[in-house]
Amino acid sequence: MRNVWPALLCLLAACGGNISNEDLEYLNALPTREVLASKLPGSGTNSGSGLAQRQDRLVVGELSPIFRDTQKTSAEFNGGLDVLLSTLENIRTVPPTTREPDRRTWGPYRDNQHPGNDVRFVMTRDGDFFDYHLQYKPTKGGEADWWSFLEGSFNASAGIRIGEGELHLFVADAMSHGLDVNDLNGLTRLDIGYQNKDLPTRVEMIFTAPPTLPSSPLEVRFNYRELPGGFGELRFLEKAIDAVPGGLLEDVEITSRWTPDRGGVGTFEIRAGDLMGASYKECWDAQNKVTFAKSSWELFGIGLQSSCTDVSGFE
Repeated sequence: MRNVWPALLCLLAACGGNISNEDLEYLNALPTREVLASKLPGSGTNSGSGLAQRQDRLVVGELSPIFRDTQKTSAEFNGGLDVLLSTLENIRTVPPTTREPDRRTWGPYRDNQHPGNDVRFVMTRDGDFFDYHLQYKPTKGGEADWWSFLEGSFNASAGIRIGEGELHLFVADAMSHGLDVNDLNGLTRLDIGYQNKDLPTRVEMIFTAPPTLPSSPLEVRFNYRELPGGFGELRFLEKAIDAVPGGLLEDVEITSRWTPDRGGVGTFEIRAGDLMGASYKECWDAQNKVTFAKSSWELFGIGLQSSCTDVSGFE
């Protein structure tokens, strides 16, 4: 899902000059993959059939279904980040077009991908607080005609690249202005909030879509937390989906916690709707194979709960 805004690639060729130390203070306020991305061990070998396709006769020693589901979710989470960060990385490689007190501007440029439109990237600063906008306007329009496709901010309250930030992508607005949003078609907006000044560090991503079929989620939430040393947690929430038979729609949450080299623990829970409170727990070892599994409606599960690795640091 890269290159949602191909027009900004022209920055690499259109700009000259050097990036000053003061420019770097602005650019350091932009988020990076190193800060935001999910770092699930073994996620590069996704075989995932997902939890929904778990066989009833699960046995100890087979590849963990929740781990496979976490692989898929981690890839979707990082893919959503990629949409936003690929453009910000392009900005980071070139100096601004215009420098003003407490303001930097890249552009405006003609957008060859969307003829008849201009595009620019604007950052402002107030002390340690930075605000930025990716904006478009009709080429024949005036200053008042700029509108924002992406808005973001960062408060560097704890030092360079350390603090709290957020990004918002207004997909429905872009479509109403006639822009091609590529892989984001079908969403109304994408929102991200993050903080890396306290442990565990945290990133939340929300995909919002218009209502379509009764079984389609209106909102999908990802919540990623990280502790030093490779400990991670990924929480995935789908709201208002038809997950089980019955007359109500469900909110379904999957939470996975993992260690760098000793496996992890995952839970599946119906938070609202039919069978509210029903849950399932699964543990896997360093080879991502099941060591324990139990549903809330079962008296006995499989394996030994004592085999589950300690992930209590997130509690």
